[in-house]
Amino acid sequence: MIYYLYILLYLFAFHVNAIDTIRIRGPQSKFDASHSYYEGLIRLAYEKNGKEVNIVYSPNMVQGRALKELQAGRLIDVDWAGADEERSSELSVVDVPLIKGLLGFRVFLTHKDNLDKLAKIATLDDLKEIILCNGRDWPDTKIMQNAGLNLLLNSVYESMFFQTHHKRCDAFPRGINEALIEFKIRQGSMPNLDLYNDLILYYPLPMYFFTAPKNTELTTMLKKGLEAAIDDGSFDDYIESHPTTKHLFPLKNWSNVRYIKLKNPFLLNIDTTNTRYWLTPETVMRIK
Repeated sequence: MIYYLYILLYLFAFHVNAIDTIRIRGPQSKFDASHSYYEGLIRLAYEKNGKEVNIVYSPNMVQGRALKELQAGRLIDVDWAGADEERSSELSVVDVPLIKGLLGFRVFLTHKDNLDKLAKIATLDDLKEIILCNGRDWPDTKIMQNAGLNLLLNSVYESMFFQTHHKRCDAFPRGINEALIEFKIRQGSMPNLDLYNDLILYYPLPMYFFTAPKNTELTTMLKKGLEAAIDDGSFDDYIESHPTTKHLFPLKNWSNVRYIKLKNPFLLNIDTTNTRYWLTPETVMRIK
């Protein structure tokens, strides 16, 4: 009897130990709708590896602080962020674009009074004449600055919506996967906020999972799971069904939208024409 009890205790302990606990940063605010997208992708990667995961939130912090904690191996086990050379050299990278490049397609949150101003923008020089809110720690800030755009920077996610609503800046560029739901959930608290999506600002920018430099086991596991999801089609199914991204499809609906294309001189040696991982204007929206 005691023998069987030991066996049961062993099996129970093995089951408990088989569940990984992963620390991620929590939502940037109660309106951070895209957070669930990346949390769900972690769960999908674990599922494809045949493993269970318990996800817990670390203390609230801005992206720059979160990446420093990740690099030091404290408070956070995995984070997601736009990639640049610095981040990729300091952290372990899961090099599967998490939204297939859609983060680099930016539409504009703005005050209702500025809709006519945005409607007149046709060129990069036109865009340089207005003020754009953007995140201080975000890699696309360097892309926009390199292009000569006029930016009002802030480290706090929610503050940039406040600044846009109160006309401290003319517009706030947001990924087309983010903008619609961010706009809708703030309509009650920010009645003058509006969404302008007849103009796209595009630059190639992958959103990756990052782990601590020494946590290669987690990096490998996430990479394996995401690749498996791409192979069996569940990755595309996830993008096309998640509440923050499903409204983007079919993508041909965006083919006639005006666009301004920026170079990304900070992009790593990445083949953005590889349709396994990337959606681009040239390959999807037929923008030349």
